Formats: sequence, C-alpha cells, structure tokens
Amino acid sequence: MASNSNSNVVVVMVPFPEYGHQIPLLRLSQLISSYNIPVHYMSVGARNQELKQRQQQQEEEFPNIQFHDLSITSKENDEENYMPYLESLLQITEPLSAICHSNNDKRVVVIHDAIMQFVVESVYTISHVEAYFFHAVSAFTTYSMLQQIKENCNDDALFTSLQAYIPSIESCFKPGMGELTKMLRDCKFKCGEILNTCREVEGPYLDELCKQSATPFWGLGPFNPINIVQNSDKTHRCIEWLDKQPVNSVIFVSFGTANSFSIEQIHEIAIGLERSEKKFIWVLRGKDKKGENVGDITGKIELPNGFEERVENRGIIAREWVPQTEILAHPSTGGYFFHSGWNSFLESVTMGVPMATWPLNSDNPYNDVLITKVLKVGLVVRDWVNKDELIKCDKIETGVRTLMDSAEGEEMRKRAIELSKAIKMSVGDGGSQKKQMDSFIAHITR
Repeated sequence: MASNSNSNVVVVMVPFPEYGHQIPLLRLSQLISSYNIPVHYMSVGARNQELKQRQQQQEEEFPNIQFHDLSITSKENDEENYMPYLESLLQITEPLSAICHSNNDKRVVVIHDAIMQFVVESVYTISHVEAYFFHAVSAFTTYSMLQQIKENCNDDALFTSLQAYIPSIESCFKPGMGELTKMLRDCKFKCGEILNTCREVEGPYLDELCKQSATPFWGLGPFNPINIVQNSDKTHRCIEWLDKQPVNSVIFVSFGTANSFSIEQIHEIAIGLERSEKKFIWVLRGKDKKGENVGDITGKIELPNGFEERVENRGIIAREWVPQTEILAHPSTGGYFFHSGWNSFLESVTMGVPMATWPLNSDNPYNDVLITKVLKVGLVVRDWVNKDELIKCDKIETGVRTLMDSAEGEEMRKRAIELSKAIKMSVGDGGSQKKQMDSFIAHITR
C-alpha cells in the first residue's frame, strides 16, 4: 500500500448496475484506494446494497471508498425490451455531474463501464475530467469484436487462425452491440481503456489491442481474490462438506445467477451428474429478482423424483448463495462446470481449476473459444452452435467424466495449475500485474 497521499486526484466509478459488471469495478476501487486515492462508487442503491451483501462486507470495510446509493426510478431490465431500463439510468447523469463540479480543484478520473458511455458522456467535456472505459469482458472478446466490425479482418493472422470458431456478434448480443462497439472504438474523449485481465492469460490479445488503439489499454486484473483464507467462524456447509472429500474429487456446477434453464434441461443435467458417479456441488437457483433481497429467486426448481435421495452421499444441491471463490480454491474441487462467464473463468483459472463449458449468452461463446481452443484449460459440453438444442444426459455424463477422470482432463488441470502459478506470481511485488497497476496509478496522478 502506498503511504503518500494523492490528494490531487479523485476517482469516480460508474458501473453498469448488474452484479457481474459491478463486482470487478468494486474490486478495482479497492485497489485504487490502497494508493490513498479517494474513490466515489456510484450506482443504484439497491444494487450497491446487494453487492455488499454478496461480498459479506460492511461499508466500514471499504476505507477511502464513498458509496453513492442513487435512488432512481428504474424499469426492470426486460430481456425483450431493455431500452426503458437503459433510459432510466440517465438519472445518474446529474449526481455524476455534481461530483465532478464539486471537485473542480482536482483531476477527476471517471472510470465507467463501456455500456454506460451514454450516461457519462455529459461530463466528458469538463476540463478537469478524464474518462476511462472499463470493459467487463475479456481482451479476447474485445479484440475479436473489434476485428469483426472492421471492413477487412482477413489481414490479421491472430484472428483468422481462430475465425472458424468465433461466433458472430449478432448471435450473442442484443441488437445494436456492433454499432456500440464502433462508437466506443471511435470515441475521441476516452483517455484509456481498462480490462479485468492480465498478460499471463491474454498477453497476445492485450498486445494487439494496444497496437490498434490510439489510447492506452491496461490489463489490471484479475480483480478476484488471489489467496483465500477460510473464515473458521463462518464456515459454509459446502466448505465443511468439501473438507471431508479427497483432493480434486468434486466438480462444482454453477451457471450464474442471471441465467436459467428449462425444467427439461435441468432434469437432463441432474441425470447426467448422477450417472457420472462423480461427487458434485450444484448451485441450483432461479434467476435473481432484480432490486430485491439477495437470495430471492423465481421459485424452487423441482428435480427428478428421488434424485436428491439417490445422490445425498456424494452431492450437494445448493439453493442458497454459496462462497464460489472459496469453493473453487478448495483442494477437493477438481473441476468447474459453468456458463463461461468471464468473472467466473478468472476465479477458476486463478485457483488452477479446469473447466467444462456451457456458454449461455453475450460474451460467453467468445470466452468458450479462449478457454477450450486457445488456453486449452477446458472442454465443451454444449457448444454455441447447438444453443437451441436440448443437451441429453449422456453428453453431460461424458463431459463430467472426461474432465474429472481422464488423461485429457488431467492435461487441462496441469495447464490450469501453471496459469494459476503465473497469475499469483504476477500480483506480487515486482510482478507484471503489480507493475501494470503502478503504471496506471502513475498515469492518473501524473
């Protein structure tokens, strides 16, 4: 931690108010505040409260970070029509402008989710404000999408070598993402761009982004915890159960709180897990209700008759919040079956856990290519081409068995462990990520 005070700079964080977008910027806020730089974290009040609940932390545990719990009239983030929800976020503009103007004797560094560009653009022209885009996706996804919107992307060997596997923007994202990508690329007011990644994982793609951009790109991640210390006073039942299992014997199954499956597909997953005969922890919650208490779900999901009784000695079905990072860090966890979400991938690879993938939406299919084709630390159970098909239990059984109990799976585990070691070395004193963070802080406090 820096000992000197950087009193000439104030940082304002403007995340997109969804958990997967908020958590990286909260952790970046903690890193920046450790350099004695005050940070203002602005978001919808209910989202901020949810964030702190899920992190199991109180406000006093975030020194030098001031939370602005904004009360805005918010529409539900409807999957079919999301424009009213986005328009309601424009109410953040006024309090953001007020913070910028109240600090007119300092440099105000606004770090905002790239999606929030339409909210933040009103402060771009304030003379003492500098704006930095934060991309909540991987360098690989950012790079691939930038190649896809170019008139000619066939002159880039790095892209063309994987082009057959990379999905189209239109098949993964809501309408307008291609246009948004172009607008962000061409924005003349940005002073730099930040990614939750590191050179050890995505070095070639960070290099290409830096080469092709007029402004700096910083890979300042991973923002997830690196070294996990178990809290013996608050041990979750999943951790207590893992303590009794052999090393690398348990597969952790979780598809994120923003995703859901049909009952028919859930039953196929259940039967596949049962037939694999592997130990498992399966997080089985419906989608979180936006703006309500943590743990609220869309209703209990029914499993095949007798399933829970048949697997009770070798599996846990968790319908509550679970400490995901601690589960992945536990030596008994030997695999992760998940949706290819970027934050979850970083947690898994940081802990040296290989993956079985099931991409569900947005950047997931891009991450899937990185995980299985580039880094080769995972295998595909359901690929994006078959996204509308029911995946039968035999394919799920095969995927789980291959990951947990085969020479192929063991090779993936070895590669994941090597990446984990490199990541952990990078964040220490003299490591590449520590140097990147120091470089960024030197830039904004120059």
